[in-house]
Amino acid sequence: MTDLLDTHDGASDDGSDTGAGGLFAEPEGYYPPTPPPTFVTHNLLPPSSLAITVRLVGKSPLWGHLLWNASRICANYIQTHADDLVRNRTILEFGAGAGLPSLLCAALGAAAVVVTDYPDPDLLENLEYNRTHAITKDASSDVNDKPAAEASSGAEESVDVSTIASRIACAGYRWGADAEPLLAMLPPEKKSMGGYDTLILSDLIFNHTQHEALLQSIRLTLAKPHGVALVFFTPHRPWLYDADMNFFTLVRDTGDMEVTQVLEHKMEKAMFDVDRGDENVRRMVYGYRITWKDGAASE
Repeated sequence: MTDLLDTHDGASDDGSDTGAGGLFAEPEGYYPPTPPPTFVTHNLLPPSSLAITVRLVGKSPLWGHLLWNASRICANYIQTHADDLVRNRTILEFGAGAGLPSLLCAALGAAAVVVTDYPDPDLLENLEYNRTHAITKDASSDVNDKPAAEASSGAEESVDVSTIASRIACAGYRWGADAEPLLAMLPPEKKSMGGYDTLILSDLIFNHTQHEALLQSIRLTLAKPHGVALVFFTPHRPWLYDADMNFFTLVRDTGDMEVTQVLEHKMEKAMFDVDRGDENVRRMVYGYRITWKDGAASE
């Protein structure tokens, strides 16, 4: 896993371009076929009977083929704080992968959800599939067979699955790029806010070269003065933990944003059984909130 985290954009390790047209093309069947998609179910915390079964792409250099521990724990945190983070609020997720936290937000009564990932056709098609297929009733619950979902950590509210899907929009987005297309996706009655109420960044800050781009995207899209950005992550490479945490140093250095740790959770097992680094560290999930400092809206 750790070797694959250091991905390249079509260049060899020495920086040379390896593209040579068809001169050195391998014969048909040389590479194994792409694995088929897989499905993973996330059951909400009791008393909810909602289950979200996401489809994962078969393989992706962008890691969209896995449902990460940080995504599950972020979803649990969102569920238990739905009143102040989700209900009747606008949600934007970066680097969403399968989109579990965003799907949950739509089910819990968000006004609108925009779920984004790198503009790769396979990833975006998979997000669109999950938008319309992922939310179902837990098969073990004693409910009828009518497609429905319940809000949790609050009143039991039956909502038709198609209604939930209509709250979600999927889009391709490169971190640090112009955010106007994302802001244009806000509902008309919310556009005056100039940003989204809640941003979600789940297991993204391992990509150290993208810290400044991620911060730029947060600053361009987080509503003032009361927006909240959730940043959840696992130190997959324990020896680079300080580099992971440097993201929050960059945030604080802006002078107009605050960082607050809100969660520390140890999983039963790490994402990868065989991997470098202390397993106890690799089992951890940390959660942080990023907010504007008081008065930032008037600056």
